[in-house]
Amino acid sequence: MKNLFFYKHSMQKTVFVYRATSKHLEVCRWQDIPDMVFIFLRVFPFVMIGIVLMLLISNPALSIAALAGPALVGIGLASVGGDSSYQTYWQDFQQDDYLWSEVLEAMLDAEQGLIVLTLPYELPAEYAAQIKNPEQFTSQDVRLYFRKDQEAEVIAMVRDRIPHIELTPGRQIYEF
Repeated sequence: MKNLFFYKHSMQKTVFVYRATSKHLEVCRWQDIPDMVFIFLRVFPFVMIGIVLMLLISNPALSIAALAGPALVGIGLASVGGDSSYQTYWQDFQQDDYLWSEVLEAMLDAEQGLIVLTLPYELPAEYAAQIKNPEQFTSQDVRLYFRKDQEAEVIAMVRDRIPHIELTPGRQIYEF
């Protein structure tokens, strides 16, 4: 579990895929975690059982201690990591559709290879009731990332889809 935690928070990579039609923009994103991580989570418990069996042969007292400690962790990983929904959860696939006609403003951050589209957003009632100023949550940003070699093509596509909105240059500030 520690290895997956380390991988998830240290080397995570989010994959974005965009599909633009004349009417809407579809954005798909997920965490790119190699399948090898999840295979390891399925194999690790068997390695732990092998260690416990070797300890049982050499020293039964050590095998009981191993069974209470590391082997128990291995069994826990088997029950969690072997589940296919665990992989689905960590890969965090999301898909959203946005209408081009709803775009309120657009900003180009050429330095970061990013176009930020601002769209209207209505906060769900159950969340609005828990927030002091729900009026401040009236819009959402959709980020379109691109490589430098794709810049001209992506900018032309966005200008073609929303000709009535100016693509203003700016700098995206990430708030945590």
